[in-house]
Amino acid sequence: MPEKFIVPPTEQPKRSENQERLEKIFELKKQYQEQVKALIATGVIELLPETGKYGVYDIKGKECPILSYDEILKRMELKEKMLTKKKEQGFGKLLLVPIGTPLSFLIDRTRDLIVYENQPVYVTDEYKDADVKGDLVYGVKKFDKENHGGKTKEELIKETGGWQIELIEDQPDLPVQGKEIKGRKQFDASQSPEEYLAKIQTDPQYANEQFTTPEAQLIYFMEYLQRNNLVIDDWDGQGKGCWNVGAYFKSGRVPFGFWIRNDRRFRLLWGNPGDLADDFAARSSVGV
Repeated sequence: MPEKFIVPPTEQPKRSENQERLEKIFELKKQYQEQVKALIATGVIELLPETGKYGVYDIKGKECPILSYDEILKRMELKEKMLTKKKEQGFGKLLLVPIGTPLSFLIDRTRDLIVYENQPVYVTDEYKDADVKGDLVYGVKKFDKENHGGKTKEELIKETGGWQIELIEDQPDLPVQGKEIKGRKQFDASQSPEEYLAKIQTDPQYANEQFTTPEAQLIYFMEYLQRNNLVIDDWDGQGKGCWNVGAYFKSGRVPFGFWIRNDRRFRLLWGNPGDLADDFAARSSVGV
């Protein structure tokens, strides 16, 4: 691993008052630089030969450069009022998710980061190339094999350029019982994916939120481990497993992931939409 990380330079155009306010309340420049450093350190992004920028390759082998700091800031300015409110409710951590890259690539990078030789990431067969084949869909409206209302990864790449910019609560351990913060109650554990999905769709306090995907969970896991030498979603510790309700297998299953301390490995498994489990919760995010 290189001793020094090169962060792409950012331009310094004149900022609007809204942009300056967003930079300050989110500590955005610091967060962006830390995210890019972590993505380089974990091998998630690399210098792409065609564009000369840092980024990833998507499921078709096409270059997907990471969004620049200024591009993200401009996006945030368009949602300034909503994002400011969500920041007050706890959504202050920036997460740069390369949704276009194969899930298997992020699984491999997670394996590389965990210092343990005995299968550091355990993955069930359901995940194998599911995103590449279109068997894993994202942003579903309901858990229905035929009428889920979700999008394939190929469709997301066309829509996003291969990158999702998200704001999350910086909660490495999901709570058993959520707290109320500025009119929004954090999700309690021990609910089914069906219940979580219904809440985010019908309860106004969760407006503008979406649930995480396996890709987002792995990025958060790697970034947090690389920077803090600590894991998230520690099932044997204070945390819970995380239902990734933002994704859905067309077979009718919902992905989830967690760290299991006794085995020193991260596990990616699945459950049914109606499953209730005391040891699981859900993590939501706000898209930028």
